Amino acid sequence: MKQLRKLILFCICLYNVTYFAAAASQQLDETYISPNKYKSGTQSERIQKAIHEARNTTAKVVIPKYDVVEKTNVWRIDQAILLPGDFELELNNCKIKLSDKSRDNFIRSANAGLGIKDVVPLKNIRVIGKGNVLLEGADHPRATGDHNKTLSLHPKGFGESYGTDAGQSGENQKGGWRNHAIILAHVDVFEVSGLTLKDYHGHGLVLERCTNGQVSDITFNVRQAVHIDGTDRQILNQDGLGIRFGCKNIIIANCKGKSGDDFINIGLTDTGVEAGQENVNVVSGSVYKNEVDNISNVYLQNWQDFYSISHRSIRIMPIGKLRINNVFIENMVVSPFAQQGLVVEYGENMKGLFVRNFISHRPIKAKGIAQASFRDVLYLGNSEAIDVQESETVRIDNITSIKDE
Repeated sequence: MKQLRKLILFCICLYNVTYFAAAASQQLDETYISPNKYKSGTQSERIQKAIHEARNTTAKVVIPKYDVVEKTNVWRIDQAILLPGDFELELNNCKIKLSDKSRDNFIRSANAGLGIKDVVPLKNIRVIGKGNVLLEGADHPRATGDHNKTLSLHPKGFGESYGTDAGQSGENQKGGWRNHAIILAHVDVFEVSGLTLKDYHGHGLVLERCTNGQVSDITFNVRQAVHIDGTDRQILNQDGLGIRFGCKNIIIANCKGKSGDDFINIGLTDTGVEAGQENVNVVSGSVYKNEVDNISNVYLQNWQDFYSISHRSIRIMPIGKLRINNVFIENMVVSPFAQQGLVVEYGENMKGLFVRNFISHRPIKAKGIAQASFRDVLYLGNSEAIDVQESETVRIDNITSIKDE
């Protein structure tokens, strides 16, 4: 009889444990929506269906490693994943690849795009990578390069970049913002973290008029070429990060890898092209409106072994009417493969550059800058370590030069 009671009690306990575990699991599942929930549509369509449903429910979509419908570990998308405000996209140990049909970004804030002249600001967007997350360009990209590049099947020189749309009637024959990997435009409060961006078609991550955000743990991996039919075809640009008009209060930490053009470019040239146009590098428009489009309070921290294949590791360019105030560069190791180091252009238009704990094989160049501090710099090279005029408002302290043998 005692054994029977024990058995009954055991069964009751087992039932309770199972019930509460199932309830907890169900509750966990209800905290996000997966594109695996939908059994019809392309992979792009199913992802966007999940975002549409989650927008009014969980406000979170998780893209997992495995697509149970297509039975594949690759999410091959034909168009940009469009993110609304107050939303989180988690990429969980997954690979997302642009299809050969795509002439679009991997991810873009949903407020901006082709033909959208008035970009309505959004708040609270998070793109979080967990585990090993890879975003990779197409095998046969339709277009590559920025707005100054012409598409070609056999690109040569500095003006041509590969694209299968080359020579195609009705298709734009220039590059532009549609080739960038990730774009956030007019977003206040954001986070992008935990991603590897490989062989993307233009720039890697572009922030346009974004405020109060954080970027961290991003790896860039490009080589300015795509392998087509046994031959490498040239892809131009492939910058790492672009910090454009109006960006303020942004921390960018723990980045590494290699870019094609500048690893990071802070600034933008006013070309007079409004938002929503195609042949421009920014979807929100390259028109400097007024001081609201100035850039301020950008923090670059703890970057490891980063460089550009062909251009500057860090480029700051307050050109024209644009002004840049307060850029903090701290705890950085520029790779010996770098072609150039930290370069400031139009330094007279910048106030507040603070460089500390900086290791580089290429010199710092910041001619004309009037308010700056350079401290604890280790230069491993054969030329002058720093091209800056010291003054009462430009301080240089503890610069160590070791000849590169």
